[in-house]
Amino acid sequence: MDFDFIFLAIFGLSCPWLWALASLGSFLLGTLLHWLLFSRGKQLEINRLSGENNRLTGKLDGLESEIAGLKYKLQQADENVSIVKKDLRRCESDRAVLQTKLDRFNESGADNGDAVILGAVDSSSGGAALPYGKIFDEDNLQIVEGVGPKIEGLLKDAGIKTWGALAASKVDALQAVLNDAGSRYKMHNPKSWPEQAQLANEGKWEELIKYQKFLDSGREGKGSMSSPSKIEKMGMKILGFSNNPEDLKIVEGIGPKIEKLLKDAGVNNWAELANCPVDRLKKILSDAGERYRLADPSTWPKQAGLAATGKWSDLSDYQDFLDGGKDPGK
Repeated sequence: MDFDFIFLAIFGLSCPWLWALASLGSFLLGTLLHWLLFSRGKQLEINRLSGENNRLTGKLDGLESEIAGLKYKLQQADENVSIVKKDLRRCESDRAVLQTKLDRFNESGADNGDAVILGAVDSSSGGAALPYGKIFDEDNLQIVEGVGPKIEGLLKDAGIKTWGALAASKVDALQAVLNDAGSRYKMHNPKSWPEQAQLANEGKWEELIKYQKFLDSGREGKGSMSSPSKIEKMGMKILGFSNNPEDLKIVEGIGPKIEKLLKDAGVNNWAELANCPVDRLKKILSDAGERYRLADPSTWPKQAGLAATGKWSDLSDYQDFLDGGKDPGK
């Protein structure tokens, strides 16, 4: 029997169409079987890998958190080490101060019951120089003639925090720091600051003392070689003694020229300055001309009184509070 006739009679299709339909069915069946056997397996593998990725990501987050914790602990440890180093240096400084006082006391030959006026020793008098390298930390920029507490703060805010950093600074950059701080700081001249800082950084204290005596408020050629340098005065305050009660420049706000004005007016030493009324001091300055009227002598008697009574620690704390000899709260 003719099969074409049978299929045509049953399905209404000829044999070629039937084969085409069968081929399509086979293709669809093969595709379904391929998905069931392979694609579904790949999807399961993808799901497994995704889960593993999530697990590893969570573990990584935990490790990063742990690393952050360790970094914080390391930072805390570094800060503690820095504090311990500062405490150790402070102890060394205190030891040097006490040793110097003891040496000076022994040199005086005084008995325990005697009153001893301790004198600062420097190389110019043939004695041993003060231990400046142990007394002052390298971040104490105020040992530089012309740099007070406020300017030191400005420099440190600008990233100049040590003698070495100040020594490496350009004068133009230092002047820019002062200019940016306002008109009250523009009058300061930082030309000598890097050289002073370099001498301190290299431990050349005798050279620094001589150079500072050549300066006046950081300006060259206006100092007095017969007066103590700034670092000598700071050292004397820390060590708790001075050898010159007539040195009025130990009072913050008084330089060589104002000192001369006061002595010409009969104010010759710390005790006399301590007992001098502020109104009289203002008149002395006013009579000297316009340039001296800007000076504020309101704190000078108190400073001189602390020096006259040997209260060097109190004087040091008070001068740290002052700004160029002026009470910042008034």
